[in-house]
Amino acid sequence: MGTDVVQSRIEREREFHNKEFADSERAKINSVYFVTRSSTKWYEDFLNEHADGNRILEYGCGPNSYAFWLAQRGATVVGIDISDTAIEQMRERSTQRPHPERVSFQRMNAEELEFADNSFDVICGRAILHHLDLRKSFSEISRTLKAGGHAIFVEPLGHNPVINAYRNRTPDLRTEDEHPLMVSDLKMAEEYFGKVEAHYYHLGSLAAAPLVGTKMFDTVLNLLDGVDSAIFKALPFMRKHAWAVVLVFSKPHK
Repeated sequence: MGTDVVQSRIEREREFHNKEFADSERAKINSVYFVTRSSTKWYEDFLNEHADGNRILEYGCGPNSYAFWLAQRGATVVGIDISDTAIEQMRERSTQRPHPERVSFQRMNAEELEFADNSFDVICGRAILHHLDLRKSFSEISRTLKAGGHAIFVEPLGHNPVINAYRNRTPDLRTEDEHPLMVSDLKMAEEYFGKVEAHYYHLGSLAAAPLVGTKMFDTVLNLLDGVDSAIFKALPFMRKHAWAVVLVFSKPHK
């Protein structure tokens, strides 16, 4: 891919997210995202366990960064994002949050990290990898992650035809260059990490989205999360049809 093409893609991503993060209405959470409670809990539990005393890179931090949350748990955090708006917002908030000395934010291209090899104990991100050139990002994550470190990401998957139909009907909610991950992408990660774990979430639980804000929502969501878990355990071929996957990478190839 030529340099001009890559630069155009990066600029499109920056412009889209600058606009999105500056628009308070666009920044509001779509009701469908309320069903991600189980995958979010897995992500947060993992980070909580690996925060204290560690240096963490939040890869694509956005304005909903976990940096302050991680700093309160003893981590030193660097948040990066391609969006100027996101970085400005997070820097402003850092002056009003506990432990500002443990947190910093930099505008940076995630495919070309400006950090030395073996810089971080943990690298984390939510809905970031599917915006990137995966070979470049996997290579950079592997390079900057310490030998005994872990990288964790929550990402959308691209195999479910019903979910893909929804994506096709709502193009204004996403960038033209993003690409929900495929099984082949998870396999590619094994070229850069000695261990790749995948935990799948959200299939039938998406049906709870219309109930957000009602008394029934919690009960129905918990039930459907349990059904999803059982399906993914009993029928492994259904895992790729999940909406999201939590990926944990370790043992980076150096």
